[in-house]
Amino acid sequence: MSHMPTLKAGPEARAFNFSLEISLDPATTGSQCGLCSSPPAFPAPQSIPAMGPPAHLVTGQVGAEKWHKDAYTTVQEATKVTKHCGKEGLELWRTVPVPGQPEETPYERKVRKDSWKFKLDVLSTGEVKRKPPEGPGVTLWKSKVKPPPWVCKIAGPCFRDYTNTKTNEFVAQYTRDTRLVVSRLRQALIEINEQCKGLVRVRERLDAMLAKIRQSLLTNKQSQTIRDHRPPSEKIPDKVDGLMKWEKEEFVKMKAKLEGVMAMSEDHLKNVVGKGKFHDMPSSSQLLNMLQALGTNRQTLDTLCGERGRVLDLMPQPLRMVLLEAGRDSWLGLSRPSSPWVERNQTPTPDPIGPYTPECAAALEDARRLTVLSKEVMAKVQQAITEARELRNTTHTVIEESLQGKRDETLCLQEHLDMTLGGTRSTLHRCQRFQHEMGITKGMTLGPESSKYLETREKLTRPVVRVYQRHVGTQLPEPAILNQSTAQLERSMKETGENIERLQATRRQLREGIHDKQTGFDVDGSVKRLRQRNIHPRTCIQEIAQLVYT
Repeated sequence: MSHMPTLKAGPEARAFNFSLEISLDPATTGSQCGLCSSPPAFPAPQSIPAMGPPAHLVTGQVGAEKWHKDAYTTVQEATKVTKHCGKEGLELWRTVPVPGQPEETPYERKVRKDSWKFKLDVLSTGEVKRKPPEGPGVTLWKSKVKPPPWVCKIAGPCFRDYTNTKTNEFVAQYTRDTRLVVSRLRQALIEINEQCKGLVRVRERLDAMLAKIRQSLLTNKQSQTIRDHRPPSEKIPDKVDGLMKWEKEEFVKMKAKLEGVMAMSEDHLKNVVGKGKFHDMPSSSQLLNMLQALGTNRQTLDTLCGERGRVLDLMPQPLRMVLLEAGRDSWLGLSRPSSPWVERNQTPTPDPIGPYTPECAAALEDARRLTVLSKEVMAKVQQAITEARELRNTTHTVIEESLQGKRDETLCLQEHLDMTLGGTRSTLHRCQRFQHEMGITKGMTLGPESSKYLETREKLTRPVVRVYQRHVGTQLPEPAILNQSTAQLERSMKETGENIERLQATRRQLREGIHDKQTGFDVDGSVKRLRQRNIHPRTCIQEIAQLVYT
């Protein structure tokens, strides 16, 4: 058997060599082995004299039957022990077959062993080389085979080094996983801290906007108070008064809305925070409770970071780089939506004794929930702030334009009154001059006060008249005409005097109207300047309260 190749490989190769070298099966040895089947009969002895030994002593087997059976039994037991030991030796290196799996046929065994042999590979230079098959296995260059890797159930010579290496690899992998968890915990802590800052800033902006709404209400009251100082003729309700009433109503509604945001009941908050939804506008207590929840979660994350980071003393801790290497859409993302086109790490299963403990999972889940909830709260509060700012700017713009329009109309009417006053003054001067002239005309019509001052041509007894009156029916109407003219002049002078009085009264009314229009113009200008000053972002409510006594 020395000419047969010896395979120094795995258990299958050893079994193969064993079957080639030793075979104790009686069926294979045949009659060549004296330990197996019945030995060949001795040649029949020649006839001997009758004085020889008895025939039964010289024929058949020499040894006793029991002796042969004992030898056969010993050989069979040794064969069984050999096979059993070989099987147990193979089972130490060979994988235990699956129960119920069909037994391997000889052809399948041959194909499997042929796959271990080296393959012929022709290089580009024409050289032929033997190449081991690809895949894991134990390459035996001398035997030109590559059986599968050995699977040993007992400790080998290098088991101590192997155990140390595997332990170090396990510890390193555990540390890397823990570092990833710590990195995400730290990232969650940073995001929660940013959410806390955002909530604080939103609450400050909400307080500032509520103060602005109160300032606008005070400005509206001051504007109405200032407009009450207008003359009675200018207090006729106009669009500016209607807009100011509308502004007050809207600001009162907005103030109630923002104060509801700032003072809603805390019981509703607890229910809302527990459910993770907001059906109404979040209140100030909700913001405070949200800040408290974020602070608690932040403290928990900080504690977990310190507790998980206790195993990272011997490992570099580039936490940001670890997150970048983990991928853009990490399994620990708080609010980033998952993308089907991005390969991301799967969320590990929480393990009480693993890197990702249930406490870490609960803290990250709370951080994720609070992050989404705080963003929703901030969005709604910011929406309320935006609505209040838009309402404030809209009302300011509309009322300012209305005030400017009222001032333009007042200025236009004042110019018309000035023109009318000028025309009235001119008419008054003409009437007065006409009345004076009519007085002179009346005096000239009446003549002198004494008859001794009459001229001859003015006397009714002048010669021409006396000669003319010598005939009958020659009475002249000159005295009646003079009397009528005098009476008409007196009536005209009286009517002109009345007209002068009306013109003077009209002039006084026009002057009062012009003065009232100028006063209304100045009051509207004061209101406009006051509103422009109060709308400035840096104006505080104390400064506004000191401007006008209300």
